Amino acid sequence: MTKSRLAPAWLIGMTMLPFGLVAGFTVTALPFLLTKVGISVDRVAGVSAVVMSPTFWAFLVTPIVDVGLTRRTWAVLMALLSACCVGTALWNLSPVKLELFTVLLLAGELAIVLYGSALGGWQAGFLPDSMRGKVSGWSNAANLGGGALGSMVCLELAEKFSLKVVALVFVSLCFLPVLLLLALPSPAKPALGIGRVLTGTWRLAWEACRRREWLIGFALFLSPASCVAAINLFSGLGKDYHTDPQRVIWVTGAGCAIVSALGSIVGGFLADCVNRGYLYLLAGIGAASCALAMGFCPHASSTFTWGVLAYNGGAGIAYAAFSALALQLVGNGNPVASTVLGLFAAATNGAIVYMTWADGLGYRFFGTRGLLCVDACMSLLAAIPLLWLVRSGLRRAKSLAAVPKQPSTN
Repeated sequence: MTKSRLAPAWLIGMTMLPFGLVAGFTVTALPFLLTKVGISVDRVAGVSAVVMSPTFWAFLVTPIVDVGLTRRTWAVLMALLSACCVGTALWNLSPVKLELFTVLLLAGELAIVLYGSALGGWQAGFLPDSMRGKVSGWSNAANLGGGALGSMVCLELAEKFSLKVVALVFVSLCFLPVLLLLALPSPAKPALGIGRVLTGTWRLAWEACRRREWLIGFALFLSPASCVAAINLFSGLGKDYHTDPQRVIWVTGAGCAIVSALGSIVGGFLADCVNRGYLYLLAGIGAASCALAMGFCPHASSTFTWGVLAYNGGAGIAYAAFSALALQLVGNGNPVASTVLGLFAAATNGAIVYMTWADGLGYRFFGTRGLLCVDACMSLLAAIPLLWLVRSGLRRAKSLAAVPKQPSTN
């Protein structure tokens, strides 16, 4: 498949919209809807933690999308399953059905994570290296923009209509982007049969992950260098910066979504021009610099606004660099591409989790400045040695093709 026969990078990237819609719903709209029907905040936190947990452990079941059916079939099935689960959950949302609601949303979140893995593995098979950055940028823009769009629609509808109407509209929003998958080249038939979902996939993934380039990739993704975890806590810092709640909502909501999406697009183009490992680390260094500036500048509303937006712009570049680098490491023709992409995603999500915890400790003992300094200093201390590691062993000019295909379909 040559580049001239491929769909434009923006169209390929927009296939990530279903993921963004579901992920954005669980992060932003879910707490609002639960409290609206009378669920206490402590129970909301528990439900949210359970629902978002597949982002950390889904790699354990990701090998299923590398075997048996084509990745296009898996992607379509997972997108439709996720939309139906979320829609059914919304249809049944009430305090007396909270357990059913939680189980359905958990299934929907798991399905959409598998959708992302199937889509990434599929794209890894046909994208030339010259397009990986741009597609990654548009994919992250679709993820972030889709999340903001889906959340805003749900919140607006919930104020005027019943939850059943919200459910129907949300399912429709998730179904429509699935048609974009028709614009992608047909995926190759899986090299592994369904019977080798546990043996073949993990053995090949283990063999591939022992390569020097992939070990460096894991070092980057597991480190705090560019996990930009402070974005999860900014909405709680408005009072420390004497910022009115309405501005906090707009800055950390629509403002951050727009800026990080633009950052993703810019980062995607840069990722096709420079070493992606350097770009990933430099984006984290840029975000860390914004955090330090926020910590030591006067605690005013303007500092909060511009600091948060600048930090999220750096985060968008880091997201695009991560996606492009992951696709580069996986390479073309990898029979376990989705499995390895799932491992990379689990690594970076794990870094976000422990850094969010560390940032929280910084706030507990030293306030806002402690949070921002912990976030920035840990990022900078990790990034400096990793820059050397990237220089010595992660050269984009090399073909980072994956492990050989295994023809067995047993």
